[in-house]
Amino acid sequence: MNADKNLATRPPHKVIVCGTRFGEHYLAALAQQRPGYQLCGILARGSARSVALARQLDIPLYRQVDQLPADIDIACVAVRTSIVGGDGTRLASALLQRGIHVLQEHPLHPTDTQRLLSTAREHGVRYQINTLYPHLPAGQRFIQYVRQGLTQQPLWFIEMTTSLQLLYSSLDILGRALGGLAPFAVSAPLSLETLPRPAHPWPFRSLQGVLAGIPLSLHLQTYLDHRDLDHHSLVMHRISCGGPQGNILLANSYGPVVWSHPIYAPNYQEDGADASYLLNGEALRSSRYNRQPTSITFGPAQAPSLNEAVEEDIPHAIFRALDELMQEPSPDSPHWVQHGQSWLDIMRAVGQPVMTELAPPCPPFPDPVSYAREHAHAGR
Repeated sequence: MNADKNLATRPPHKVIVCGTRFGEHYLAALAQQRPGYQLCGILARGSARSVALARQLDIPLYRQVDQLPADIDIACVAVRTSIVGGDGTRLASALLQRGIHVLQEHPLHPTDTQRLLSTAREHGVRYQINTLYPHLPAGQRFIQYVRQGLTQQPLWFIEMTTSLQLLYSSLDILGRALGGLAPFAVSAPLSLETLPRPAHPWPFRSLQGVLAGIPLSLHLQTYLDHRDLDHHSLVMHRISCGGPQGNILLANSYGPVVWSHPIYAPNYQEDGADASYLLNGEALRSSRYNRQPTSITFGPAQAPSLNEAVEEDIPHAIFRALDELMQEPSPDSPHWVQHGQSWLDIMRAVGQPVMTELAPPCPPFPDPVSYAREHAHAGR
């Protein structure tokens, strides 16, 4: 296949999904039969799950790359990559060599990324990493606000709380918002040796650094359940950046996105009557510092349930990622190498994860849905 198989003028693109665990989200999205993409099969090892999904969706199940039809355009590779002990990196390379565009789930070692990009160029096809979360509606709101703000005002700080599983996608959110991650540097985490040992694994390790030249405070959960490496994040994505003018917060992977600002009274230190709120209230109330809401939510105040996200937000994000893969001109992929190196620098700084065993999360108390309903009309 050569570069003209980008098929920008000949949709729909014929798509296969590789892997059926997280890949099930790709299958669910593509099964919606949106214009531009046609689900044409599953590539998997043949587990009971894969067989059942192929039967349910009435699509072929392939077990080897060389079994794929010659007219497949895109492969969505949702198989663990080599850096986390899976076969996804080798699989992506084989698909690229077959002349198939590849959208691959993260994370990837930067050396593997460079090799796969080179393979894609050699065979005239496209390769892109998908971290999903920047394409969600909440992630898009955050990214777009930061981009617009940077055209007029610099950022003074970035604060990020996340887990090992979601660090790669957190960096992608910030990289897209800031136009890249360089210059990047990070320190070793603060020492815990002099502190009492908690009953549970230490929740977060704190690192200081510079990201896109902006001071960074990173709070990273560094323990995992060895029986379930995908779950048990205390916080998925909580990212804030700003300066004296205010800050923008992505409170959760799915939202809400909240802008807020600190209180500032310009004449608070003065002793005259003009500085008194009681004596000069009308003039002070007209000040922009006092009229500006202390916080504003962008988009829905309540984020979706997981059921709602699976049905709406995640398919939306997957199609955005596919559109990015196939956009004209070809997406700017080399930044993935820099991105992967920044991720690797942080992983090396924190060292090996702490392995533990954790129970399923207990129900929250008080129940937040009931609490919100009870206090919906309460006074300030």
